[in-house]
Amino acid sequence: MEGLKDKVFIVTGGGSGIGAATVQRLLAEGARVTAAGTNPDKLARTREQAPEAADRLLTVQFDLREEDSIASLVAQTTDRFGRLDGVANVAAAVGADLMARDQGVDTMDPDAWAEMMRINVTGTGLVIRESLPALVASGGGSIVNVSSLAAWQRELWLTAYSSSKIALHALTRHTAHAWGRKNIRCNAVAPGVVLTENVRTGTPPEVREALSEKTALPRLGEPEDLASMIVFLLSAESSWITGQILSVDGGLTMRE
Repeated sequence: MEGLKDKVFIVTGGGSGIGAATVQRLLAEGARVTAAGTNPDKLARTREQAPEAADRLLTVQFDLREEDSIASLVAQTTDRFGRLDGVANVAAAVGADLMARDQGVDTMDPDAWAEMMRINVTGTGLVIRESLPALVASGGGSIVNVSSLAAWQRELWLTAYSSSKIALHALTRHTAHAWGRKNIRCNAVAPGVVLTENVRTGTPPEVREALSEKTALPRLGEPEDLASMIVFLLSAESSWITGQILSVDGGLTMRE
């Protein structure tokens, strides 16, 4: 894609799933990338998958709940590569324990709600805040936030997760409006059901089959499907797109 070679990007959640696929796609396009995540073993696996690009890949262990950790992530990136051209905010709160505590609004667990918002909204917002000076110094750039179809779902559970993802839409549009004149774009992608490692191992085959029957296309998503859209939005080929929430869900929300 146009405008990616030698550019510098941060990808949070870069150790697995959509984040790892985004890292690999950016490296394949000639970009320099910081893959950030909480699990050092998963980050090591991301590095092992791109031996030919070792000099263009930095892995950083960080915590979206810690302001200093986020600031350090951006600083390490600019220290290593000298600039910053874009950020893919893929990391999110998806731990099984936290999800199990996220039920209906009538049984809301305030601690689970606060943790979900702290990671998915505040953490993402802090990554954006810390990245803005470096993006401005580079003459502009692109920010891509990863939302979810859960932002629009009608389920009676995952109240906090759904609310955090719709909050990302407001954060995305605010950032696009406030920083557009600095040549900084901000968009979000809203994935449908994606066959990440967690989904493959944690979802029974019959459930995956039932989910695939709800999509317009005859399959569920792969991490690479989302990576393609994220990388497009980071590239110069999307230079007149900003403030948008783009569904990448195989037509699931269209069917609904």
